[in-house]
Amino acid sequence: MDKTYEISDWSYNAIKGIFRGILRLTYSVTSYGLDNLDVIKTNEGFLLAANHGSIVDAFVMGLEVKKQKIRFVGRQRTLWSNPVFGKINDVVGTIPVPERKEGGKFAVIEASVDALRNGASIGIFPEGAILRRRKRFDGKTGTVRIALEAGAPIVPVGILGTEGLWPYGAKMPRLGRNVQMYVGEPLYFDDYYGMHENHEVVRYVTDVMMREIRKQSGWHDVPDDKIIELYNHYKNIKAPVI
Repeated sequence: MDKTYEISDWSYNAIKGIFRGILRLTYSVTSYGLDNLDVIKTNEGFLLAANHGSIVDAFVMGLEVKKQKIRFVGRQRTLWSNPVFGKINDVVGTIPVPERKEGGKFAVIEASVDALRNGASIGIFPEGAILRRRKRFDGKTGTVRIALEAGAPIVPVGILGTEGLWPYGAKMPRLGRNVQMYVGEPLYFDDYYGMHENHEVVRYVTDVMMREIRKQSGWHDVPDDKIIELYNHYKNIKAPVI
């Protein structure tokens, strides 16, 4: 159990019920592979790492996972801009990412590592921003740094259809959209735990993680030129000699 953050099952499920009722009026979702989470030990912290196409991705992940309380890592400026939603994020334990100029990167990593070590389940989007022009399709390394420092597994997730449900910049969702979520098997990197400051290791593990996320998402929403580039890169990656 995450001792750094407490919310009762009743409160958490009540919040989920409200959002599930609202969102299910706008979309239908089909999930695959949720039983892969059953192999993770009780009270073992883990990261759910997914591709990112819409602001509703976190809702889909959080609502579809039934047995664990998912805490998300998200931009402070965006998620706390509205006082009501800011309070909800406080209640459900969202870990805020301050603006880069505020120097909050290490604080986010520290908070996430602490939560994982205390048994938290954390949802995160390694490729970064929703906008294509700002994405890192090869994955940012922060997720892996957190996982290796905490000694926690990473579960790759593919989400399809949410960018059509609530496109970037839209004020309201589009009704009647279909969404799919695919959950892969947990990735354990026992040989590299504790090596979060080794750039070669971090880059390699990030590549492995992103390769598995791409498998789950079927390369969804990745530009054609990037698919070729990343496919060739992933095919040729080799584990570092330690």
